[in-house]
Amino acid sequence: MMNRLLVGAVLASLVSFSGLAQTHSGFPVDIIAARPPQPVVADGRARLVYELHLTSFVPWPIELTGIDVLGGGANPLASYRGDALEKLVVPAEKLFHSVDSSDSAGKGRAIGEGHGAMIFLDLTLDPGVRPPAELRHRFSFSFAGKNGDVVERIVNGPVIPVVQEPAAVLRPPLRGPSWVAFNAFSNGSSPDHRRAFNAVDGRLHIAQRFAIDWMCLGPDGRLFHGDSKSNANFYGYGAEVLAVADAQVSDLQDSLPDNVGSNERTNRAITLDNIVGNYVTLDLGRGHFALYAHLQPRSLRVKLGDKVKAGQVLALLGNSGNSDAPHLHFQLMDANSPMGSEGIPYELETFTQLGVIEDSALLDSGRPWQPKTQEKPVVHRREFPVDNAVVTFP
Repeated sequence: MMNRLLVGAVLASLVSFSGLAQTHSGFPVDIIAARPPQPVVADGRARLVYELHLTSFVPWPIELTGIDVLGGGANPLASYRGDALEKLVVPAEKLFHSVDSSDSAGKGRAIGEGHGAMIFLDLTLDPGVRPPAELRHRFSFSFAGKNGDVVERIVNGPVIPVVQEPAAVLRPPLRGPSWVAFNAFSNGSSPDHRRAFNAVDGRLHIAQRFAIDWMCLGPDGRLFHGDSKSNANFYGYGAEVLAVADAQVSDLQDSLPDNVGSNERTNRAITLDNIVGNYVTLDLGRGHFALYAHLQPRSLRVKLGDKVKAGQVLALLGNSGNSDAPHLHFQLMDANSPMGSEGIPYELETFTQLGVIEDSALLDSGRPWQPKTQEKPVVHRREFPVDNAVVTFP
Protein backbone atom coordinates (compact mmCIF):
# COMPACT_ATOMS: atom_id res chain seq x y z
CA MET A 1 0.00 0.00 0.00
CA MET A 2 2.83 2.40 0.86
CA ASN A 3 4.53 1.84 -2.49
CA ARG A 4 1.26 2.47 -4.35
CA LEU A 5 0.71 5.69 -2.43
CA LEU A 6 4.24 6.83 -3.21
CA VAL A 7 3.96 6.06 -6.91
CA GLY A 8 0.57 7.78 -6.95
CA ALA A 9 2.07 10.89 -5.42
CA VAL A 10 4.86 10.92 -8.01
CA LEU A 11 2.39 10.43 -10.83
CA ALA A 12 0.31 13.30 -9.53
CA SER A 13 3.34 15.54 -9.59
CA LEU A 14 3.93 14.72 -13.26
CA VAL A 15 0.53 15.80 -14.54
CA SER A 16 0.02 19.14 -16.22
CA PHE A 17 -1.18 21.91 -13.91
CA SER A 18 -2.10 24.27 -16.72
CA GLY A 19 -5.79 24.05 -15.85
CA LEU A 20 -5.21 24.70 -12.16
CA ALA A 21 -3.51 28.11 -12.48
CA GLN A 22 -0.31 26.69 -11.03
CA THR A 23 2.89 28.68 -11.58
CA HIS A 24 5.30 26.09 -10.18
CA SER A 25 6.39 22.67 -11.39
CA GLY A 26 5.98 19.52 -9.31
CA PHE A 27 8.32 17.47 -11.47
CA PRO A 28 10.35 15.41 -8.93
CA VAL A 29 13.92 16.56 -9.57
CA ASP A 30 16.24 18.38 -7.19
CA ILE A 31 18.53 21.02 -8.70
CA ILE A 32 20.92 23.01 -6.53
CA ALA A 33 23.90 25.26 -7.15
CA ALA A 34 27.27 24.20 -5.80
CA ARG A 35 28.43 27.77 -5.28
CA PRO A 36 27.31 31.22 -6.49
CA PRO A 37 29.44 32.39 -9.43
CA GLN A 38 31.73 35.40 -9.21
CA PRO A 39 32.49 37.30 -12.44
CA VAL A 40 36.02 37.16 -13.77
CA VAL A 41 37.29 38.85 -16.95
CA ALA A 42 39.15 36.88 -19.61
CA ASP A 43 39.99 38.19 -23.07
CA GLY A 44 37.87 41.27 -22.45
CA ARG A 45 34.68 39.39 -21.55
CA ALA A 46 33.10 38.64 -18.17
CA ARG A 47 32.66 34.95 -17.41
CA LEU A 48 30.56 33.17 -14.81
CA VAL A 49 31.78 29.69 -13.93
CA TYR A 50 29.64 27.45 -11.71
CA GLU A 51 28.06 24.01 -11.33
CA LEU A 52 24.56 22.67 -10.81
CA HIS A 53 23.81 19.36 -9.06
CA LEU A 54 20.80 17.55 -10.55
CA THR A 55 19.17 14.54 -8.88
CA SER A 56 16.15 12.73 -10.32
CA PHE A 57 13.47 11.18 -8.10
CA VAL A 58 11.33 10.14 -11.06
CA PRO A 59 10.75 6.34 -10.89
CA TRP A 60 11.79 5.84 -14.51
CA PRO A 61 14.52 7.22 -16.80
CA ILE A 62 14.28 10.81 -17.97
CA GLU A 63 16.35 12.89 -20.37
CA LEU A 64 17.57 16.43 -19.91
CA THR A 65 16.91 18.05 -23.29
CA GLY A 66 17.66 21.71 -22.70
CA ILE A 67 18.85 24.44 -20.34
CA ASP A 68 18.19 28.16 -20.64
CA VAL A 69 20.10 30.61 -18.44
CA LEU A 70 18.42 33.97 -17.90
CA GLY A 71 19.45 37.19 -16.22
CA GLY A 72 17.14 40.10 -15.51
CA GLY A 73 15.39 40.04 -18.89
CA ALA A 74 13.06 37.65 -20.66
CA ASN A 75 15.60 36.57 -23.27
CA PRO A 76 18.11 33.87 -22.29
CA LEU A 77 21.74 34.81 -21.80
CA ALA A 78 22.57 31.32 -23.05
CA SER A 79 20.68 28.26 -24.30
CA TYR A 80 22.07 24.74 -24.44
CA ARG A 81 20.66 21.91 -26.58
CA GLY A 82 22.07 18.84 -28.31
CA ASP A 83 25.85 18.55 -28.44
CA ALA A 84 26.34 21.86 -26.63
CA LEU A 85 24.33 20.50 -23.71
CA GLU A 86 26.03 17.12 -23.83
CA LYS A 87 29.42 18.72 -23.23
CA LEU A 88 28.19 20.28 -19.98
CA VAL A 89 26.61 17.23 -18.35
CA VAL A 90 28.51 14.46 -16.56
CA PRO A 91 26.60 11.62 -14.85
CA ALA A 92 27.42 11.41 -11.15
CA GLU A 93 28.73 7.87 -11.55
CA LYS A 94 31.25 9.11 -14.14
CA LEU A 95 32.74 11.98 -12.15
CA PHE A 96 35.54 9.92 -10.66
CA HIS A 97 36.13 7.70 -13.69
CA SER A 98 37.01 10.53 -16.05
CA VAL A 99 37.03 14.29 -15.86
CA ASP A 100 35.80 14.31 -19.46
CA SER A 101 32.30 13.26 -20.46
CA SER A 102 33.42 12.16 -23.93
CA ASP A 103 33.58 8.52 -22.81
CA SER A 104 29.83 8.65 -22.21
CA ALA A 105 28.82 10.64 -25.28
CA GLY A 106 25.08 10.50 -25.85
CA LYS A 107 24.45 9.25 -22.31
CA GLY A 108 25.15 12.26 -20.12
CA ARG A 109 21.67 13.70 -20.51
CA ALA A 110 19.93 10.37 -19.80
CA ILE A 111 19.31 10.23 -16.07
CA GLY A 112 18.20 6.97 -14.48
CA GLU A 113 15.82 6.46 -11.59
CA GLY A 114 17.40 7.96 -8.47
CA HIS A 115 20.50 9.00 -10.41
CA GLY A 116 22.17 12.37 -10.64
CA ALA A 117 24.38 14.47 -12.85
CA MET A 118 26.70 17.44 -12.56
CA ILE A 119 26.23 20.34 -14.97
CA PHE A 120 29.34 22.45 -15.59
CA LEU A 121 28.38 25.93 -16.77
CA ASP A 122 30.76 28.55 -18.16
CA LEU A 123 28.70 31.55 -19.16
CA THR A 124 30.59 34.06 -21.30
CA LEU A 125 28.88 37.42 -21.60
CA ASP A 126 29.08 39.63 -24.66
CA PRO A 127 31.69 42.43 -24.52
CA GLY A 128 30.47 45.34 -22.43
CA VAL A 129 27.59 43.38 -20.86
CA ARG A 130 27.54 43.67 -17.08
CA PRO A 131 26.91 40.50 -15.08
CA PRO A 132 23.32 40.30 -13.78
CA ALA A 133 22.49 40.37 -10.08
CA GLU A 134 21.16 36.82 -10.30
CA LEU A 135 20.82 33.92 -12.72
CA ARG A 136 17.59 32.05 -13.39
CA HIS A 137 17.43 28.63 -15.00
CA ARG A 138 14.83 26.84 -17.11
CA PHE A 139 15.19 23.09 -17.67
CA SER A 140 13.51 20.91 -20.30
CA PHE A 141 12.99 17.19 -19.63
CA SER A 142 11.43 14.37 -21.59
CA PHE A 143 10.39 10.79 -20.81
CA ALA A 144 8.34 8.01 -22.33
CA GLY A 145 4.70 7.93 -21.29
CA LYS A 146 2.64 4.80 -20.70
CA ASN A 147 1.53 4.67 -24.33
CA GLY A 148 5.08 5.20 -25.59
CA ASP A 149 4.57 8.84 -26.48
CA VAL A 150 7.30 11.28 -25.50
CA VAL A 151 6.21 13.55 -22.67
CA GLU A 152 7.99 16.86 -22.11
CA ARG A 153 8.18 18.95 -18.96
CA ILE A 154 9.58 22.42 -18.29
CA VAL A 155 11.01 23.09 -14.82
CA ASN A 156 12.06 26.46 -13.46
CA GLY A 157 15.28 25.73 -11.64
CA PRO A 158 17.20 27.58 -8.95
CA VAL A 159 17.68 31.33 -8.84
CA ILE A 160 21.35 31.90 -8.07
CA PRO A 161 22.79 35.19 -6.83
CA VAL A 162 25.86 36.47 -8.64
CA VAL A 163 28.67 37.57 -6.34
CA GLN A 164 29.03 41.32 -6.85
CA GLU A 165 32.45 41.69 -5.21
CA PRO A 166 35.19 42.04 -7.87
CA ALA A 167 37.60 39.16 -8.27
CA ALA A 168 40.90 39.48 -6.41
CA VAL A 169 43.69 41.14 -8.40
CA LEU A 170 47.06 39.41 -7.97
CA ARG A 171 50.64 39.90 -9.07
CA PRO A 172 51.91 37.16 -11.44
CA PRO A 173 53.35 34.07 -9.69
CA LEU A 174 56.32 33.98 -12.11
CA ARG A 175 58.41 36.42 -14.10
CA GLY A 176 59.81 36.57 -17.62
CA PRO A 177 58.77 35.54 -21.14
CA SER A 178 56.84 32.71 -22.76
CA TRP A 179 54.85 31.10 -19.95
CA VAL A 180 52.00 28.85 -21.15
CA ALA A 181 48.70 28.80 -19.22
CA PHE A 182 47.79 25.13 -19.52
CA ASN A 183 44.38 23.88 -18.30
CA ALA A 184 43.03 27.38 -17.66
CA PHE A 185 39.23 27.68 -18.02
CA SER A 186 39.37 24.20 -19.53
CA ASN A 187 35.69 23.25 -19.69
CA GLY A 188 35.92 21.55 -23.06
CA SER A 189 38.51 19.26 -24.57
CA SER A 190 40.93 19.38 -21.62
CA PRO A 191 38.93 19.83 -18.42
CA ASP A 192 41.69 18.67 -16.03
CA HIS A 193 41.07 21.39 -13.44
CA ARG A 194 37.54 22.57 -14.12
CA ARG A 195 35.98 19.17 -13.42
CA ALA A 196 38.52 17.82 -10.93
CA PHE A 197 36.37 16.80 -7.97
CA ASN A 198 38.08 15.62 -4.80
CA ALA A 199 36.33 13.99 -1.88
CA VAL A 200 37.68 15.23 1.46
CA ASP A 201 36.08 14.11 4.74
CA GLY A 202 32.71 13.37 3.20
CA ARG A 203 32.46 16.50 1.03
CA LEU A 204 33.12 17.00 -2.68
CA HIS A 205 35.21 20.01 -3.64
CA ILE A 206 36.59 21.60 -6.81
CA ALA A 207 39.60 23.37 -5.36
CA GLN A 208 41.16 23.55 -8.85
CA ARG A 209 38.22 25.33 -10.50
CA PHE A 210 40.46 28.27 -11.54
CA ALA A 211 43.86 26.57 -11.39
CA ILE A 212 46.53 27.01 -14.07
CA ASP A 213 49.51 24.79 -14.89
CA TRP A 214 52.33 27.11 -15.90
CA MET A 215 55.11 25.80 -18.18
CA CYS A 216 57.81 27.79 -19.94
CA LEU A 217 58.81 27.86 -23.60
CA GLY A 218 62.48 28.27 -24.38
CA PRO A 219 64.02 30.48 -27.09
CA ASP A 220 63.42 27.62 -29.54
CA GLY A 221 59.68 27.60 -28.82
CA ARG A 222 59.86 24.22 -27.10
CA LEU A 223 59.03 23.15 -23.54
CA PHE A 224 62.21 21.10 -23.29
CA HIS A 225 65.40 20.28 -25.18
CA GLY A 226 67.05 16.90 -25.46
CA ASP A 227 65.68 14.02 -23.40
CA SER A 228 62.29 14.81 -21.82
CA LYS A 229 63.05 12.34 -19.01
CA SER A 230 65.42 14.88 -17.48
CA ASN A 231 63.89 17.64 -15.34
CA ALA A 232 66.84 19.90 -16.10
CA ASN A 233 65.96 19.82 -19.81
CA PHE A 234 62.66 21.64 -19.21
CA TYR A 235 63.03 25.40 -19.61
CA GLY A 236 60.82 26.19 -16.63
CA TYR A 237 62.49 23.84 -14.17
CA GLY A 238 64.07 25.76 -11.30
CA ALA A 239 62.31 29.06 -12.06
CA GLU A 240 61.61 31.25 -9.03
CA VAL A 241 57.97 31.34 -7.95
CA LEU A 242 56.80 34.63 -6.49
CA ALA A 243 54.32 35.84 -3.90
CA VAL A 244 51.24 37.20 -5.64
CA ALA A 245 50.42 39.60 -2.79
CA ASP A 246 51.48 40.64 0.67
CA ALA A 247 50.55 37.60 2.72
CA GLN A 248 51.47 35.10 5.44
CA VAL A 249 52.69 31.54 4.92
CA SER A 250 49.88 29.33 6.24
CA ASP A 251 51.04 25.85 5.15
CA LEU A 252 53.92 24.16 3.35
CA GLN A 253 55.63 20.88 2.43
CA ASP A 254 59.25 20.53 1.33
CA SER A 255 60.37 16.90 1.61
CA LEU A 256 58.87 14.99 -1.33
CA PRO A 257 61.12 13.92 -4.23
CA ASP A 258 60.74 15.18 -7.77
CA ASN A 259 59.40 12.87 -10.44
CA VAL A 260 61.70 12.09 -13.35
CA GLY A 261 61.03 14.53 -16.18
CA SER A 262 58.06 13.63 -18.36
CA ASN A 263 56.35 10.65 -16.75
CA GLU A 264 53.18 8.57 -16.83
CA ARG A 265 50.41 8.70 -14.24
CA THR A 266 50.75 4.96 -13.64
CA ASN A 267 54.24 5.55 -12.25
CA ARG A 268 52.96 7.80 -9.45
CA ALA A 269 51.34 6.57 -6.21
CA ILE A 270 49.06 9.50 -5.38
CA THR A 271 47.23 10.20 -2.13
CA LEU A 272 45.56 13.31 -0.71
CA ASP A 273 48.71 13.87 1.33
CA ASN A 274 51.11 13.97 -1.62
CA ILE A 275 48.93 14.99 -4.58
CA VAL A 276 50.24 18.58 -4.73
CA GLY A 277 53.82 17.56 -3.99
CA ASN A 278 55.96 20.14 -2.28
CA TYR A 279 53.94 23.31 -1.86
CA VAL A 280 53.48 26.69 -0.23
CA THR A 281 50.11 28.13 0.76
CA LEU A 282 49.76 31.87 1.38
CA ASP A 283 46.98 33.41 3.44
CA LEU A 284 46.05 36.59 1.54
CA GLY A 285 43.32 37.56 4.00
CA ARG A 286 39.54 37.84 3.49
CA GLY A 287 39.26 34.08 3.08
CA HIS A 288 41.66 33.91 0.10
CA PHE A 289 44.48 31.35 0.03
CA ALA A 290 47.03 30.96 -2.80
CA LEU A 291 48.55 27.54 -3.49
CA TYR A 292 51.87 26.93 -5.27
CA ALA A 293 52.23 23.20 -6.01
CA HIS A 294 54.78 20.68 -7.40
CA LEU A 295 57.79 22.64 -6.12
CA GLN A 296 61.37 21.39 -6.02
CA PRO A 297 62.28 19.57 -2.82
CA ARG A 298 64.27 21.61 -0.29
CA SER A 299 63.84 24.76 -2.40
CA LEU A 300 61.46 26.64 -0.10
CA ARG A 301 62.81 29.99 1.07
CA VAL A 302 60.08 30.65 3.62
CA LYS A 303 58.87 29.10 6.87
CA LEU A 304 55.45 28.53 8.33
CA GLY A 305 54.11 31.82 9.70
CA ASP A 306 56.48 34.03 7.70
CA LYS A 307 55.07 37.29 6.37
CA VAL A 308 55.97 37.89 2.73
CA LYS A 309 55.78 40.80 0.34
CA ALA A 310 54.33 40.74 -3.18
CA GLY A 311 57.04 39.64 -5.62
CA GLN A 312 59.13 37.88 -2.96
CA VAL A 313 60.72 34.56 -3.99
CA LEU A 314 59.03 31.63 -2.25
CA ALA A 315 60.59 28.53 -3.83
CA LEU A 316 61.64 26.95 -7.13
CA LEU A 317 59.46 25.34 -9.79
CA GLY A 318 59.70 21.55 -9.66
CA ASN A 319 58.04 18.26 -10.57
CA SER A 320 56.84 16.69 -7.32
CA GLY A 321 53.53 15.06 -6.44
CA ASN A 322 50.90 14.36 -9.12
CA SER A 323 52.93 16.04 -11.85
CA ASP A 324 53.61 14.64 -15.33
CA ALA A 325 56.38 17.17 -16.12
CA PRO A 326 57.97 20.21 -14.44
CA HIS A 327 55.40 22.98 -13.98
CA LEU A 328 53.87 25.33 -11.43
CA HIS A 329 50.31 24.56 -10.44
CA PHE A 330 48.77 27.76 -9.06
CA GLN A 331 45.27 28.25 -7.68
CA LEU A 332 43.29 30.56 -5.42
CA MET A 333 40.91 28.91 -2.92
CA ASP A 334 38.63 29.75 -0.03
CA ALA A 335 40.28 27.63 2.69
CA ASN A 336 43.73 26.58 3.89
CA SER A 337 43.45 23.16 2.22
CA PRO A 338 44.82 22.27 -1.25
CA MET A 339 41.95 19.86 -1.98
CA GLY A 340 39.37 20.48 0.77
CA SER A 341 38.40 23.93 -0.48
CA GLU A 342 36.60 25.66 -3.34
CA GLY A 343 38.50 27.32 -6.15
CA ILE A 344 37.75 31.02 -6.54
CA PRO A 345 38.51 33.35 -9.46
CA TYR A 346 41.21 35.97 -9.65
CA GLU A 347 42.70 38.35 -12.18
CA LEU A 348 46.36 39.17 -12.81
CA GLU A 349 47.54 42.77 -12.65
CA THR A 350 49.18 42.61 -16.05
CA PHE A 351 50.60 40.25 -18.65
CA THR A 352 51.43 40.43 -22.33
CA GLN A 353 49.82 37.75 -24.46
CA LEU A 354 52.05 36.57 -27.30
CA GLY A 355 49.49 34.17 -28.78
CA VAL A 356 47.42 31.08 -28.04
CA ILE A 357 48.57 27.51 -28.69
CA GLU A 358 46.01 25.66 -30.78
CA ASP A 359 47.45 22.16 -30.35
CA SER A 360 49.32 21.59 -27.10
CA ALA A 361 50.07 17.98 -28.14
CA LEU A 362 52.73 19.36 -30.48
CA LEU A 363 54.63 20.69 -27.48
CA ASP A 364 54.36 17.35 -25.68
CA SER A 365 56.14 15.73 -28.61
CA GLY A 366 58.97 18.25 -28.43
CA ARG A 367 57.96 20.29 -31.46
CA PRO A 368 58.23 24.09 -31.30
CA TRP A 369 55.51 26.74 -31.17
CA GLN A 370 55.70 30.12 -32.81
CA PRO A 371 53.03 32.85 -32.84
CA LYS A 372 51.15 33.36 -36.06
CA THR A 373 52.64 36.03 -38.29
CA GLN A 374 49.53 38.21 -37.94
CA GLU A 375 49.51 37.95 -34.15
CA LYS A 376 50.91 40.89 -32.24
CA PRO A 377 51.62 40.97 -28.50
CA VAL A 378 48.65 42.32 -26.57
CA VAL A 379 48.88 43.79 -23.07
CA HIS A 380 46.13 42.58 -20.72
CA ARG A 381 45.37 44.21 -17.39
CA ARG A 382 43.20 42.79 -14.63
CA GLU A 383 42.30 39.65 -16.54
CA PHE A 384 42.47 35.87 -16.17
CA PRO A 385 44.53 34.17 -18.92
CA VAL A 386 42.64 32.02 -21.42
CA ASP A 387 43.51 28.35 -21.91
CA ASN A 388 46.86 27.77 -23.65
CA ALA A 389 47.71 31.46 -23.75
CA VAL A 390 51.42 32.20 -24.07
CA VAL A 391 52.25 35.20 -21.92
CA THR A 392 55.15 37.31 -20.72
CA PHE A 393 55.19 38.56 -17.13
CA PRO A 394 56.98 41.73 -15.98
